Amino acid sequence: MKTPLSRTPLELPRQALYQKHYSAVLCGDGSILPIEERLGRRLLRTIDPTCREGRDLLRRGWVALRTLDGKSIERTPVLRVYARLREEAEARLAERPEDAPWCQHYRSMLASIERWERSLEPGARDH
Repeated sequence: MKTPLSRTPLELPRQALYQKHYSAVLCGDGSILPIEERLGRRLLRTIDPTCREGRDLLRRGWVALRTLDGKSIERTPVLRVYARLREEAEARLAERPEDAPWCQHYRSMLASIERWERSLEPGARDH
């Protein structure tokens, strides 16, 4: 009877135990808090979402976005997220068109969403 060969950890193929992942918080007005780059649970750095690298990560859908109400949006390009956010704000605006403070609040949210959306469009400040 042959004795089973036991392999040591050094003989096994090395694989990355952790992968980098990116996450950020998406506020209701469309603003995005700094993107966190993590390796496992370790925070490597934060990336400004308006810089070239941050915009590229967001456009590609590599950043897991979390809304303030806890909803997770993963692997979705940010322009699609903004389209959905704009639709939700427009629907809320239409709920109470006679309420001036309500309308002012949601109009300012829509303006902020559009501003962020324009800043993240392809070609925006990518020189």
